[in-house]
Amino acid sequence: MQTLSGHFDGRVIVLDEPARLEPNARVIVLALEADDELTSGCARLSEAAFERIWDNPLDSAYDRL
Repeated sequence: MQTLSGHFDGRVIVLDEPARLEPNARVIVLALEADDELTSGCARLSEAAFERIWDNPLDSAYDRL
């Protein structure tokens, strides 16, 4: 799991930095309502929970699709 920053250009999500992703890689997009310290802090705190949820043996079947 990796955390990537990006923005919505009005049409598509655009990453702000290069990323190593396989074609058709599954991603979760968390849209922040405001770019303030509280919102950014909450997003950072949620990363561990998302990692526990998505990085498990049952979900690894999706890695082979």
